[in-house]
Amino acid sequence: MKLALDFAFYELNLNRVQLTVFDYNQSAISLYKKLGFQQEGSYREFIHRYGKRHDMLLFGLLKREWESRTEKLE
Repeated sequence: MKLALDFAFYELNLNRVQLTVFDYNQSAISLYKKLGFQQEGSYREFIHRYGKRHDMLLFGLLKREWESRTEKLE
């Protein structure tokens, strides 16, 4: 995932990467938060699955946030 984000920010010169994930996918949500993504919103009761309604969550990461995060790791 780090390679993909480096490519997005440094090769494609994007300022922002965003993604959506369903609220029942806790392992993915945990990974995204670990990478620095912040939850920016939700689409409430977006999907019906496993016998109940689930939200779709919107996450975003800015280039400056990614840069400050990767500087700390080096």
